[in-house]
Amino acid sequence: MKLAILFWFYKEPDVCENRLQLIKKFNPELQIFGLFGGDSKETGQYQKKLGKYLDDFYTFDSNSEKNWKWINGDLIILDWYEKRGRILSWDSVVVIQWDALVFDSIENQFEGIEKDQIFLSGLRKLDLELENQWYWTTPERSERENYLNFLKYAKDEYEYVDEPMCCLFIFQIFPRFFFDKYLTVRDREVGMLEYKIPIYAKIFNIPVYERNLGVGWKNDEIRPLNAIPREIKEEYINSELRKPEGWRIFHPYYKSWPDSLL
Repeated sequence: MKLAILFWFYKEPDVCENRLQLIKKFNPELQIFGLFGGDSKETGQYQKKLGKYLDDFYTFDSNSEKNWKWINGDLIILDWYEKRGRILSWDSVVVIQWDALVFDSIENQFEGIEKDQIFLSGLRKLDLELENQWYWTTPERSERENYLNFLKYAKDEYEYVDEPMCCLFIFQIFPRFFFDKYLTVRDREVGMLEYKIPIYAKIFNIPVYERNLGVGWKNDEIRPLNAIPREIKEEYINSELRKPEGWRIFHPYYKSWPDSLL
């Protein structure tokens, strides 16, 4: 199987360069495709600085608000696939965000992943307990209406009545087949990506690769992968790197990793 990396970024060009250096260090054989989701007027600046690390550079050219991009990051990635990614050579693409640190090869971290499998960090059932607590589904928040609309849409369009699934959209691996099927969805903006992508994966019968990356679902936990914007401390990262079987992928970390440790 031919793996490739999709490096997804929108700000902090110096940090992005640092991340790409780190990715290249551990994955020298993998192609890296760039997906720039920031201000399209800054494309030239980013392409000049990062182009030497990338095998392709694509800009999501849209005037969409930041909040839309946050909730619909899957559609930004799908736009990349439809307009650029489908003509590139790969079987599965690993989505690495600019504020993630990866200290190992993808092949080692995801040993044995097969061509048509999908990986979604923190994948789990969206049971009633989580539904009543999670930001995107709790009855106390307006986002719940979008969730209920999506469940209705999935039932009406695809006869989906299974228990809902969800993930934390931090680190993903998508097979090409998933994107081909996703392009057939009539109304892609219904729902929020962290539950609609796992549910569409079930609807499309995409086999799942299981891997524990230490995703934190509770805000008071210290975990290697977190969806909340609270930077992981360098001391925690280094303590894990010193362990032979410690975590090797971290999110979020907003600064450049020290050059002496690259």
